[in-house]
Amino acid sequence: MDEIRVLCVDDEPQWAVKIAELLDRRDVAIDTLSATSASEALEYLADREIDCIVSEYDLPDADGLALLEDARSEVDSIPFLLVTDSGSEAIASEAISAGVTDYVRKADDPERDAALADAVVDAVEAAQRRRERERHLHAVETAQEGVSILDSSGRFVYVNRAYADLYGYEPAELIGEHWELIYPDDEVATAHEEIIPTVMAEGEWYGETTGLRADGTTFVEAHSLSTTGNGDLICTVRDITDRKERERDLERYETIIEAL
Repeated sequence: MDEIRVLCVDDEPQWAVKIAELLDRRDVAIDTLSATSASEALEYLADREIDCIVSEYDLPDADGLALLEDARSEVDSIPFLLVTDSGSEAIASEAISAGVTDYVRKADDPERDAALADAVVDAVEAAQRRRERERHLHAVETAQEGVSILDSSGRFVYVNRAYADLYGYEPAELIGEHWELIYPDDEVATAHEEIIPTVMAEGEWYGETTGLRADGTTFVEAHSLSTTGNGDLICTVRDITDRKERERDLERYETIIEAL
């Protein structure tokens, strides 16, 4: 993990020092910043890249939940751990409803201190994984190549826009449908008899198939299938009808030349 920047918010500066000491014991590079009010914390957030906020509930100019709301309006989904002396169940319930990443009671307890340090690192790692998944999903959503995911029963659980467009559907129209919807009967038979057994045995398959559009027309597609660890299939398709037409034209031309 790259260096993470943690902002500790508490009107007792020594508490932020303690948090920094706890985090420094972790096997990750951590830069700890300190703010003594909600307003100062928001200034930090506006000026610097912050990976996680650890805030006391009682602050001089606001409570921790108000800071959470303001912080999330600046940086959506930033990990936010709320810490309090009181341990009030009402505050805990309100904090969870407001969407805090974690809720921890302050105490001079080595085990609880270690748990807080663990919670900070876990929250940052989870946020980084989520952002990575979002980047991957954006890349798939905007890809020129059609991409879909089928569950173990052969029904679509995900299709990107390019995939749906190839077959003349909206993405939502394909979710829950079986893949047989978008292939002619002879292609369906070939898939059941040859393609799917190959994918199940070898983990992947690549070749050419004929896709069936919603309006009944067909097209030639470069088609690949691969299995995932949970039994799903990832499908990618690309319309190669024009390329196949050019290849057929070339073959006809070469046949004429040979005949002459």
